Amino acid sequence: MKTTSHSKSLFLISLCLFGVTITKLNAQVGRADVQGVTGEASYTMAGAAAIPLRTGASLRPGARVSTGRNSAMDLFFGPEIGTVRLTQNTVLSLDKLDGRQTLLTLMEGSVVGWGAKVPPSTEYQVKLPNGIVGIVEGKYRLDSRGYLVLLNGAMAFAYVAPGSVPIPYTLKAPPAVYFSPVEGVKPAPAPLQREVELQSKGKLR
Repeated sequence: MKTTSHSKSLFLISLCLFGVTITKLNAQVGRADVQGVTGEASYTMAGAAAIPLRTGASLRPGARVSTGRNSAMDLFFGPEIGTVRLTQNTVLSLDKLDGRQTLLTLMEGSVVGWGAKVPPSTEYQVKLPNGIVGIVEGKYRLDSRGYLVLLNGAMAFAYVAPGSVPIPYTLKAPPAVYFSPVEGVKPAPAPLQREVELQSKGKLR
């Protein structure tokens, strides 16, 4: 991945952290398709009552999706963003879905994603309680506590420690790497790599 792509991602992430809204003209509203559910999953819109989710459902921007204990759900965002699997006890907000931007907020829990190959004209960002991740491509896991794993591909993370300013990090793989708020970016040990691979395997029904 070219350096200019990473610089662009970090710049856009910084803008979002400081509350600047990036407006895209002529953008079409997208959707996320539920490709599989194990256990219990539901969504809410604008604070309304939760609605159970089943395979084949489609979600629009503004939906807040949740999984229960021992549950998982696969959301397909299209060929550029790929598939995002919500693990158990996860809350994910679909903030914006269109042809130019996919903006999500991981409020609780963790997600595993694969198949992302984001073109230069498109942004794919996931907001965490302590920063924003800009994903370029590859297979990854994001945790709401700020722990990231990248098995292959590239991403940028603007990490914000309590009472601090954003610190940008760039992750590239292979070899696989991870980020923690304590250690920064480090090589991912084999057990951690196997854990993420297992979480992304199999087809949910």
